[in-house]
Amino acid sequence: MNLESYLQRVGIGAPKPPSLDALRELHQQHLFSVPFESLSIHSGERIVLDQALLFNKIVVRRRGGFCYENNGLFLWVLQVSGYQPAILSARVRNSVTKVYGPPFDHMLITVELEGRRWLCDVGFGEGMFVFPIPLESGREEDQGIGVFRVREEEEEWYLERKEENGWRSLYKFTLTERRFEDFREMCDYHQSSPSSIFFCKSFCSLPIPQGRVTYMGHKLISTELTAGGGTVKTTRDLTE
Repeated sequence: MNLESYLQRVGIGAPKPPSLDALRELHQQHLFSVPFESLSIHSGERIVLDQALLFNKIVVRRRGGFCYENNGLFLWVLQVSGYQPAILSARVRNSVTKVYGPPFDHMLITVELEGRRWLCDVGFGEGMFVFPIPLESGREEDQGIGVFRVREEEEEWYLERKEENGWRSLYKFTLTERRFEDFREMCDYHQSSPSSIFFCKSFCSLPIPQGRVTYMGHKLISTELTAGGGTVKTTRDLTE
């Protein structure tokens, strides 16, 4: 494992000292270079939370991964780049049932930098922020592709995205710091449970400056962002 190979993978020329600008670049370039995907689960390739294996998959083999893989590798990148990252556990909100998932359903990262704490997440998929968000309750962040905020309520934090009909919660989390290995049980669950979308659906998704391109099953979905914060989706069936 070496940082230079990772930087080449995501299109960054050389290592830079820790700074907010450098962190923003790392976060953006990872998102736009490394797909969010579940292909390993559907090809018989077991996902193991080992950073050397994640480096091999994402950097050497130029693949992607789901949250534990993308954020797991990004954690290592931040550590070797001189940052002070911490791992947190989040519970993802189901957009249909409105119910939040179990603890360790999602992994995210915070970084202490320049007197503030920043939320980083390069492993959530559609509708996600491009640049780190300051952990300041109620502060709105317009990132071009959408407006986001984190909101604190009764010692829980909610990540929300502004849409045409109001704010939509994406997930909630606490500030309790976790260990990388704490996520292994849920990583196994998402690879084997019929209740997990990762087990049920094969997909590969990558953001582009004004939207996202997603392969899901036998469909190719192009998502374009609208000025009001909504999206327009175009779906094309893939045939052999």
